[in-house]
Amino acid sequence: MKAPVLLLLSLLLPVKAVAAELGELREFPKDLWGGVKEEVHPEGLLTLVAAGGAASISRYGGNSHFGDFHIANTLERHKPLGTRIDDFGAVIGNPLYVIPAIGATYFAGWYFDAHSTQEFGLLGFEALTLAGLETEILKVSVRRVRPDSTDRAAFPSGHTSTSFALATVAASKWGWEVGVPAYLLAGFVGFTRVESRSHYLSDVLFGAGLGIATGRAVYKVRRRAQPDRYTFAPFVLPGGGGVEVFF
Repeated sequence: MKAPVLLLLSLLLPVKAVAAELGELREFPKDLWGGVKEEVHPEGLLTLVAAGGAASISRYGGNSHFGDFHIANTLERHKPLGTRIDDFGAVIGNPLYVIPAIGATYFAGWYFDAHSTQEFGLLGFEALTLAGLETEILKVSVRRVRPDSTDRAAFPSGHTSTSFALATVAASKWGWEVGVPAYLLAGFVGFTRVESRSHYLSDVLFGAGLGIATGRAVYKVRRRAQPDRYTFAPFVLPGGGGVEVFF
């Protein structure tokens, strides 16, 4: 594993930067474990409990108004978005496409010396990894049949957990100006997964909660490990002066 990674880094980065990036890679398992521990703190637990409660209401609601089967049958008869839009949602929420895009974001941030973009790439990759691992563990454990009966990987929705993990990192880092459209896009992905009969509503609800919990956990762990650094520079103006703060 290390040899291909080292080769890739040596091709993309100058020699001095390779050591720094490998240092980030060495911290990666530690950061993931820190994210797992952060999830069992009150914020993460409350998020998962709320998601689990909402998913349970939908799953065991059966044919009630908000039940899985009622919603699945309704969307099967009436598709407000249509097949093409559903396929688009399947693409933009697919981890196979999202992970390379996040990797490209990280290296673009490094190349253009855009620290905020680079950090988002790193945080996003960590959140995607943690959400993906937990999603797959649950899929293998629960083995719920999808609405279209293609396999037993319905619970929870991986597309949804991926999308909400990234949206949460974006909202945590840049605030609601970025977070609102990011969450709307994540919600769109979740809806298309229900409309395409790939998941029930409960699969999507819990996937969203899982993504939010992992995104917040990863962000908080990274912020504690690397607190914001502030630098100060005095400046002089005609008739006065001051101190400029960079962060």
